[in-house]
Amino acid sequence: MNNINIPPSVEEFVKDRLGKPENFVWDREVRNVVWLSYGKDSMAQLLFLIYLGVRIDEVCFVDIRFSKDRSGEHPKMEAWIPTAHKILKELGIKVKKISAKYTFKEYFYRKKAKGNKAGEIYGFPYTIGAWCNSRLKVQVMNQYIASLKTKTCQWVGIAADEWWRLDDMIKSCPPNTSFRSVLVEKGIEELFCLDVCKVAKLASPKYTEGSFRGGCWFCVKQRLYDLYDLWKNYPSDYNELLEMEKDSPVQFNRNISLANLTKRFESGYIPPKITKRRKIREKAR
Repeated sequence: MNNINIPPSVEEFVKDRLGKPENFVWDREVRNVVWLSYGKDSMAQLLFLIYLGVRIDEVCFVDIRFSKDRSGEHPKMEAWIPTAHKILKELGIKVKKISAKYTFKEYFYRKKAKGNKAGEIYGFPYTIGAWCNSRLKVQVMNQYIASLKTKTCQWVGIAADEWWRLDDMIKSCPPNTSFRSVLVEKGIEELFCLDVCKVAKLASPKYTEGSFRGGCWFCVKQRLYDLYDLWKNYPSDYNELLEMEKDSPVQFNRNISLANLTKRFESGYIPPKITKRRKIREKAR
C-alpha cells in the first residue's frame, strides 16, 4: 500500500510518544496485516504504523453480521464507518472487508448435531467461551491469514491498558504468523488513542457522545447500561433479542433475563453508567 499520509497535526501530536520512526524495528520480510475495527484503539494504531514508516500490506475489517441484511455493529458505529472509510481512502488507505460464511442469527438457530443436546438450537452463547466470538471473528481472521500462504505479522489494536489480551493471543498464535501491537509496545493507553483519533477526525461519535463500549449490539457480555441504551434508543433491535430469548435454550446472559430486565426498565430503572476504563483502574488497584 503506497502513498499513505497522515495529517501533519497527527504527526506533531504523536511524535513525542512514538519517538523517531527510524528507531522502530519491524520485519520487512513478512506481510504486514493491520486489523481495523474502526474503534479508537485499532484506528490509532493504524495512524501510528503509518507515522513509524511500517510497510502496510493490507488493512482488514471483519464485518460481523447479525443477519444477511443487518450489521452486528452498534448502530452508532455502523453509521460512522462509511464516513471513516471515506477519510481513510482520502489518506490513501484501502480497507478490505471480510465476513464469516454464516451470520449470528443463522448460528443461533442452528441445531447441535452431537452430544446430549443434539437437536437443540445453539441459542445465545455463554459469556465464557462464547461461540459467536470464535465463529464470527477469530476463525474468520485465522482462515484469511492462512489463505495468504506466506509469513505474516498481524497488528492488533490492543491498548496497554489490556496488555494481557495480547499475551493470550501470542500464546495461541497459529503457525507462520505473529501478533504485535504498537500500543502495548509503546505503553499507549486507550485515552491517548481516543485523543489521537479526535485530532485526525477519526473518532467515532460513539465515543465523543460519551459511550465507550465497542463490539456488537447483540453481545451477551454488554453491561446493563448498554442494554438500557439499546432498549431506549434502538427498540427494534432490543425487541428482536427479547423475542429470540423465547427460543433460546438459555437466557440472554446467565445473570440477565431480558424479559425480567425489560420490566425493570419499564418501571423506571436506569443502570449506573460505568466505563470500561474505570473498571480497568479498579482491577489494577
